[in-house]
Amino acid sequence: MELMYAHQVGFNQIRKEKFDFFITASGYEVRSTYLMNNVEIDAGKKIFIGFHEKKGVHERKKNDEAFRLAGFENIEISYSEGGRVYRIIDDLCKSTDKNNLRFLIDYSCMSKTWYASMIKYFIDNESIGKNFEIFFSYSPAVFSEPREGRKRKYLSPPSGLLKPNKSPVKPVALVLGLGYEKMLGESFLNKIKYDSLYVFYSNPAFDNRYVAKIMENNEQILKKISPEKIFTYPVEDLKKTDSVLTSLCLELRLSHHIALLSVGPKPFTLSCLLLAARYPDIEVWDVKTEKEVAVYERFPSGEPLVCKAVFSNDENEFL
Repeated sequence: MELMYAHQVGFNQIRKEKFDFFITASGYEVRSTYLMNNVEIDAGKKIFIGFHEKKGVHERKKNDEAFRLAGFENIEISYSEGGRVYRIIDDLCKSTDKNNLRFLIDYSCMSKTWYASMIKYFIDNESIGKNFEIFFSYSPAVFSEPREGRKRKYLSPPSGLLKPNKSPVKPVALVLGLGYEKMLGESFLNKIKYDSLYVFYSNPAFDNRYVAKIMENNEQILKKISPEKIFTYPVEDLKKTDSVLTSLCLELRLSHHIALLSVGPKPFTLSCLLLAARYPDIEVWDVKTEKEVAVYERFPSGEPLVCKAVFSNDENEFL
């Protein structure tokens, strides 16, 4: 299927919609249940995916119980099991004979592998249905200090998150989305093969303290890059974020192979995935570490950001 369009919609719109499937994640954070608790979602089937790892940490057990009491079906998998998520979506789509399916996906507490695999499914499959309307919802979190933990060791070169990592003929332009944790540095970048480096970070962010930590914890990278290769985006404005990212990538792809690597906030990762879904020659990379991602007990802050994406195998309908 092809991605016809993706744009930000008002949070109140999901109150008015009827969905075939509502999929969310039971993580370790209080905000895992925020959308469910604050909006009465009209959905034919509701599923929560629980992390197989660290099932007793923070709010995980409470979240599981809250979802079960609300009538959600439980599926438990590892944070890195993209193939399993792919099959979950496939089973849901094959369980109905409807041509037009509507999903609400709360990716606030999902691993990037999970929601990347969902998007991959919609791109890969043309015969399952005619149109998919996907509403991606993200609940921002109250600022919390980044966890220090042990230094992470990167085990291998980047892998393709949405599609296989190709061997490009053109020089590689790496577009790096920074997060606020101290996890990247020169030693990491030296292990990745690229010819040009461009950096994105959120400013304004959900909280000014995020910006300060991004600058502090990515100082090694930022001081090495010329200012014209550093871009900021307003994390709460998906349209502006997509515009800045798309403009750069469409210019670069004339002479470069584009690789997007986001360790920043999930809405930016989603923008990267949707851009790559639209352009087959743009990749999204992921990196594997010897250590699991730090676990946070984050609290929700403000209204969720909602992005509506439409996938279809009938391009004429959207002309």
